[in-house]
Amino acid sequence: MHSAKFFPLTTFVTTYAIAHLVVDAACAFLFIGVLEFSEHIVFSMLLYNALAFVLQAPFGLLIDKKLNPKLASILGLLLVALSFLFWNRSYVALSIISIGNALFHVGGGSLVLSLRKKKATFSGVYVAPGGIGLALGSFLAISKPGTNLVLFPLILLILSFLLYFIKTPGFNRTRKEQSLSNYGVLLVALIMIPIAVRSLIGLSMEFPWKENQYWLWGLIAALALGKVFGGVLADRFGLLKVGVGGLLVSTPLLAFFSTVPLLGLAGGFVFNFTMPVTLIAILSVMPQNKGLSFGLTTVALFIGAIPTILGTNSWLKDDLVVFAFIMLSALVLYGVLSFYGSIKTLKV
Repeated sequence: MHSAKFFPLTTFVTTYAIAHLVVDAACAFLFIGVLEFSEHIVFSMLLYNALAFVLQAPFGLLIDKKLNPKLASILGLLLVALSFLFWNRSYVALSIISIGNALFHVGGGSLVLSLRKKKATFSGVYVAPGGIGLALGSFLAISKPGTNLVLFPLILLILSFLLYFIKTPGFNRTRKEQSLSNYGVLLVALIMIPIAVRSLIGLSMEFPWKENQYWLWGLIAALALGKVFGGVLADRFGLLKVGVGGLLVSTPLLAFFSTVPLLGLAGGFVFNFTMPVTLIAILSVMPQNKGLSFGLTTVALFIGAIPTILGTNSWLKDDLVVFAFIMLSALVLYGVLSFYGSIKTLKV
């Protein structure tokens, strides 16, 4: 289902990025605008995020062992489309769409990490449209045009058809089983800290100017572009300079000047540089586990999202707390990237 050597890079990355946008838009639309959870909304959000994010780790490990990542992506699209048939059975739809979401994300992510060059760049390009998709799906959910119950599944089916025929990078597996040492486990755990902090801060930040639709979409674009530019710059200047530098620049902007639109936008933009940096850092620790590497980043995202989902994030309203968390994230990332020789280079 995928080519051994050559393939059209632009077509591959573009199609998977668009599919990522559509999947996240479909999930947001169905969850917010269609499914009914009444007083169980917190439990439902926790369940959805747990399945959609945490399942990517075991699915990724399965991909590393035997599951075809392209097949996982297509199956993910089909499950998301299938979930729309159960729009009046909320928890059935939620379960199906969550599993489909997880399969698509880690399948596509594993393929992107199989690229020989510019892994950080294309990882950023693949992941970035997700936030735009969530915003678009939420907007459509509020407006509630009934045609989207048919339109989303149709688009997903078309995309699954396209993904089947699009050539992808070869996904090579090693025959030898390689277990991660305690040293490697520690490295991965430390890298997951900045990822969790990015999720925690990103979901908890309040920008008062978001009430203006133009500023809101500007923020959404800035966050997405930050992931793309973070990958481009990381491939050019290295993980440490871009990842740690982005966090240091974003710290005062987000902690003390987030109420100023342009400064808040700039802070969100550079804050998201860490997305491709941390992904490639984990891959560098365990290069034979592309699927698990991608999946562990989403586990960290879920951990960081828990306080917001539970509504226990009021302590993050304090500017000094935001400052401290981002600085902690920068210090941890600096320590990992500068003092551990395992991931000083991008030989993955």
